[in-house]
Amino acid sequence: MFTDIQVVESLQARDANAFRSLVERLEQPIIGYLHRLVGDREVALDLAQDTFLQVYKEIGKMPQDLSLNAWIYRIATNYGLRYLNRKKLRSFIHLDTSEDYHPCFAVEGPEGQAETRILVEQALRSLKPEDAACLQLHYGDGFTYEEIGQILQLSPEAVRKRVSRGVTKFRASYGTAPKKRM
Repeated sequence: MFTDIQVVESLQARDANAFRSLVERLEQPIIGYLHRLVGDREVALDLAQDTFLQVYKEIGKMPQDLSLNAWIYRIATNYGLRYLNRKKLRSFIHLDTSEDYHPCFAVEGPEGQAETRILVEQALRSLKPEDAACLQLHYGDGFTYEEIGQILQLSPEAVRKRVSRGVTKFRASYGTAPKKRM
């Protein structure tokens, strides 16, 4: 296994094998994270591709205080949040009439869990995208507050507050979501 420094040096030397290896290692986790953040798998695939293109172009500008993974997740998060903000703006000014805006954690499972999935998605729609990103990075992807702080350029305390606020709002919204009978 190579260290981040070795991988970065190989990427800076434009080693195609190093880039391919990096993409193979992180592509699915990044797609999964973006899918849960933006709620659309096709969009997540596009955003992940944009993320890796940005990594390739900007590898020489990677901040020294970040791990390679944290830097890549920062780029992915920025793309995801920009997408959500553009989507929200288009919806607001009626350029986009679709009803599918919902940053969420994708809940996969048998058909019998459809009602729960709908309730979870409704509750997650009530969160700010930034809070949803913090929740996803912490609970969905296992990052610590410090790592999330590096990714989102926030202090660990700010991340802790966002996670706490997000959990509280999620629970309140999930608890008050109308129960549908199938």
